[in-house]
Parts: sequence; C-alpha cells; structure tokens
Amino acid sequence: MRFVSSTLVLPFLALAAPLAAQKPLPEPRAGLAFQPPKGWTELPADCDRSATVRLFAGPNALASKKEGTHTPVLRVMYFAKGGDSSKDTVDGLPRTTPFRSLEDFAVRGLGAKNVDKAVQKAGGVDGQRITGSDFAVDHVLIGQTMPLPDGEAAICIEVLANHADKLKKEIDAVFASIEPVNFAATPRLSPPWRTDAEWAKKDAAARTAAHRAFAEQVVAAAAKAPETGYKVSKHKHWTVLSVADPAYTKKATAAAETAREWLAKKLPELAKGEPLPAVIRVFDNTIQYNAYLATRLNTREYEQDRRELLLVNDRDNGGSTGWGQTLRAVLWNLFDDVDAGVLPAMPRWFDNGCWEFLRSTKLDGKKLEFFAGDVEKGRIDYYRQKDQAMPALWDLMQEHMQPSPTDGTDEKVWGYTPECSRLMRWFLLHDGQAAFQKPTLVADYVKALGAAYWKVGADPTADVSLVGIGEAARKERNGRFYKWRDAMLVATNDVAVPLQPDTWRAINEKWLEFNKTFK
Repeated sequence: MRFVSSTLVLPFLALAAPLAAQKPLPEPRAGLAFQPPKGWTELPADCDRSATVRLFAGPNALASKKEGTHTPVLRVMYFAKGGDSSKDTVDGLPRTTPFRSLEDFAVRGLGAKNVDKAVQKAGGVDGQRITGSDFAVDHVLIGQTMPLPDGEAAICIEVLANHADKLKKEIDAVFASIEPVNFAATPRLSPPWRTDAEWAKKDAAARTAAHRAFAEQVVAAAAKAPETGYKVSKHKHWTVLSVADPAYTKKATAAAETAREWLAKKLPELAKGEPLPAVIRVFDNTIQYNAYLATRLNTREYEQDRRELLLVNDRDNGGSTGWGQTLRAVLWNLFDDVDAGVLPAMPRWFDNGCWEFLRSTKLDGKKLEFFAGDVEKGRIDYYRQKDQAMPALWDLMQEHMQPSPTDGTDEKVWGYTPECSRLMRWFLLHDGQAAFQKPTLVADYVKALGAAYWKVGADPTADVSLVGIGEAARKERNGRFYKWRDAMLVATNDVAVPLQPDTWRAINEKWLEFNKTFK
C-alpha cells in the first residue's frame, strides 16, 4: 500500500533551480547537444529500459478532464542498433526487451496505437519527426530522431494532448537547439544479482561483498555526475543529492539519521557492521517527484537498483507527522542492505504493515513518537463496536483473509493494512516478539525473506510488460505472479515461524488480548 503524493495545478513558475538558457548541453551518451526549456528540472534518468539518458520535468502539473493531472517530461534517448524482435514475446507474454527506436518506445513503452513519421531537419541534424498518439492515457509524444552509426538518438516530450499546442514554442525550441557531438557510450552499472547467473548459489558473505562493491560504484557515479541543479554533500550514512533548499535538506537528512539510529537499536541484528553506501535523493516538490515516479513501475520510497532513498519536500504534508516517507525510505534501505532479495520478496501483510506503522509516526527533531494513526485506530474501534475479534494472527501472517485470485483476475487492493500496522506495532513496541519466544522475530523474518527469495527464485513475471497487454495475457501473467508470490510466503513462513497449531492458538490469544486493551 504505497501512495503517490498528490499533485496540484500551479501557476507557470519554476519551483526548483531553473536550468539557465545558455549554450546547448552536450550529451555524449546520445551523440547530441540540446537545450531543455527554461524552468524545467532535471531528474534521474535511469529508466525506460535504460534508453533514457537524460530526463527533465516541466515546472507544472497540467490538467486534463479525461485524465486529471500530468507533468510533461522531456527525454533524451539512445537506442543501440540491432536487437531481436522475436524475443519481444515469450510464452505468449510481452517482455521488457530493450527498445530499438523512438517509434518502438512510443508503441511498446507508452502504448501508442498510432505513430506518424516525417523526414525533418531539426537544429543541426537531419532525422525524423515522430508523433505518437492514441494512448490508453490522454497523452501525446512529440519527438525528433537523429541517426547514429551504431543506433539512433532522440529527444521527445510527453505531454497531455490538450496542452501540446500550448507548449509548441518550447518544444520547437528544444528541437532547434539540437547539435551533433561525438558519441561516447557509457556502460550502465547493473546490480550483480541481475547479471550473475550464479548469484543464488553464492554464500551470504560473497553476496554481501559483491553488493557492497556495486553500492560503492553506483554511489560514486551519482556523486561524480549529479543532475543539473542537484547539490552533493556527504553525511554520516549517506551521500546526499538535493535540489531542495539547504534548510529542508538539512532537516530531511537529520530525520533520516534519527530513523537509522532508532532502527539500529530496535533491530540490531539487521544493522550490524558498516552500512552499504547509498544516496539520499531530495526532490524539491511533489511535481518533480510524481514526474519521476511516472517513468517507473515501482512507487516504493527507495530505488534498489540506484541505491537511492527518495525524499520530497511536500509542502502540503509537513510538521511532525509529515516524515512517513523518510522513515520508510530508511527502513527499505536497511532491508536492502541485509539482502537484495528482501524487498522483492516482502509479502502483502509485512509490506503494508510497515508502511502504515511508519506513516502514522511522529518525528519532532530527534524525538520519535509511535502513535496509532486514525486509519489504524478507526479499524480497531470498528471491531470493538461490532464486538468482533481481530483477524487471527496466523490468518494475517499467512494472508488467509485475502487469498490470491485463482482465475488470474486483477486482485483488490490489500484490505488489512490497519490490522497489519497494529501487528507491526505489537512486534516492535510491545510484547509481540516475546509471545513467539523470539526476541529477534522481525529480524529473523527479514533474513528469511532473503533466503526464501534465492531458494524459490526471482519473480518469473518481472520482465513482463503490462503496456497494452490484452486481457487473456494479463490473466496469464497474474496467475504466474500469484503462484510465485504464494510460494515465497510459504517458504518464508516455513523458515521464520514454523509453529504447530497449538502454539499458534496460544500466541493468538495474546494477540487478541493486546487489541482489547491497547488504544
């Protein structure tokens, strides 16, 4: 249960450090130089199956009656020559193979059903003007390509269809600024667990060493070449890249440090030794943050492949109760340090329980207050008013109350987040772990997740593309995912909580009693 921060339609003004209208910016990875629109903010660009090498967001979330709000984004892209289209579909399911051209990106990446092409010169280069339309969403893609000896470079802007004409001058100015420069390919830093076929066979020490080496490389690369407008600083546990003002950056970093210190005391088994290098990425506002998330499939507050904790200066959600995102980012970072398999393996009850537990936590300076939020209290009060018992402990931890659909249909949003938040509260702040006679139950569960992930194997649908997927293929994909997820849960519970029925019933009585008396 992870939410994207709300966006607002704001006046046309830059909410972050604007990009100065100077000479075109050289981008050797795409073999061109270009000038982004004035006031647009640069974002991390490792997205779109690594085709996008630079990414920029407009200063405003624009509105559409058909879709709501969307922030226009500008992509600078490079597509390597070659590629095997026969691998785009495997076992009847579309796969996330590398894009081969801007046209291919418009169709397979964004779902355009119509692509118009016309030979056109832009700036100092000859190429094609590409217009993608008829998306599932109310968007239009306008791009300019440039042929390269080993592939194709492109600049494109994705915007709500009803705002394309309003941005025409800015779009045309970007295309007019294109100039060729010497192309220089830059190898992408890929996580070793995604490239090493023998990763699952390595022992824990070897995996940790390789994980640390990758973390050092990716953090050093981020600090060496930060995006335009981001300032780099070094703190106790993290390298900080921030486009927000210094006061908020300092406050957010201090909040992250406080959260890390608390977790190290509460879960010392997970925080042993020197943490792996990581980056705190601070966005200046929710418009930037949501534009960034729109280019990605994962909305978690931590980017595992980039080792980045994602924080945002949300001016509509401040004060001592506005630090849930920061607290969660630190927790996910800690879990990832333990084992790269933990985050993708987390079951619904554990993931959502952690999310809500930290969402309702107050942070005032260095003081953490773990009070139950209105969502959690409201659900518990409902059971009390109806004189109903809370869901049984084993039903929550084994997800019996909301089993995976058996017909491959899309599942409903997890419906027991408040109960799972209460369960995490019982474990971390009260006598829940002691009830299991396991004072390290939560830490043991996290470690079990990593072990189970490498035993069961990675999600077999992780490389399935959902863009434009048909109903039958979607059900097939869902069915394979549910089967894998259920196997992961069983494997984890068999290691972390292999209890007999009588033991479960005894612990459940303590769980129910806790909820009768705790407010």
